[in-house]
Amino acid sequence: MEPVAVSNLNHNIHHLVPMQLFKYDKTGYPSGTFSFRDDPDATNAITYYTDVGDWKMPFKVLRSSARQKPALMLLHGLGLHPASFRGIAGHLLSVCDLVLPDYTGFTSPDGWPEGGVSLRVLAHAIMRIPVALGLDRIHIGGSSLGGGLSLMAAVDFPNLIDRIVLFNPAVFPQALPSFYRLVRVPILGPLIMLFMSPKDMACGVATIGYVDSSHMDDELRHMYHDNMKPAVNRFRLLDLIRHLPHGDTETQHYLVHTGKLPQDVLVIWGQQDKLLAAGTDERLRQSLPHLQFHNFPDLSHLPHEESPNRIGPIVARFLAEK
Repeated sequence: MEPVAVSNLNHNIHHLVPMQLFKYDKTGYPSGTFSFRDDPDATNAITYYTDVGDWKMPFKVLRSSARQKPALMLLHGLGLHPASFRGIAGHLLSVCDLVLPDYTGFTSPDGWPEGGVSLRVLAHAIMRIPVALGLDRIHIGGSSLGGGLSLMAAVDFPNLIDRIVLFNPAVFPQALPSFYRLVRVPILGPLIMLFMSPKDMACGVATIGYVDSSHMDDELRHMYHDNMKPAVNRFRLLDLIRHLPHGDTETQHYLVHTGKLPQDVLVIWGQQDKLLAAGTDERLRQSLPHLQFHNFPDLSHLPHEESPNRIGPIVARFLAEK
């Protein structure tokens, strides 16, 4: 990928970050080749990866200047792409560097182990990235399943994580949506994933994630479409769906400990969420002790995508607080 000058980010920090910066190369460079001392014009354009056993997790590091700032690692939702955070990235780059893993490995040919992994193993694999980058502390956050993984990581790695940012996080066990239950059926699930249209999958994201699906950015819609076009990616998504908790599972262990988290937590909540169970917002209020809760009655499951110019400044102020 050609270098993308960050000077535009410096002068127009709250404008949309070019989608090109969210495109991941299929190969990438080992995480050890990244340095915060390098020119951001070069490192922003590069895909890096960290080894996790016999598979690789690709990620990007986006910076607006050569001055190293606190880093925020953002985890995308189930079946989505790190470009989910494109809309708020310009706001955040004014106060932090961004670390964006593709934790499902959709952008890497060897980025996912056969059969998938448990959520706990996935959370631990994600936390290899800040260690590989030489970061002693990092902010973490995520949307939907990415939010749940962020809380799991915070419980297991309290000494690595400062602040936590959550966008409609999938934390509490609940009845799975009908589509998820359907694709978990043996034989039927692989057939659905084999023949399902990437266009329909991208439209499904907009329908579930937005109050008005027409508000989805066209470039982002195309990114989701292209992400689900290879059949191998749809089968990786199936692996992850099969590992989702359903009822009482090991996630209960984490729910007990979230009430003891010392970190400050910001929750951005789209009240018209069609995916998470009713009452999830109130359970979050009761479970997280050091919580700032921002409720948006007019937004849905992906509030940071649906209204980035409202959400971005709130997150930036939270991260900049002393």
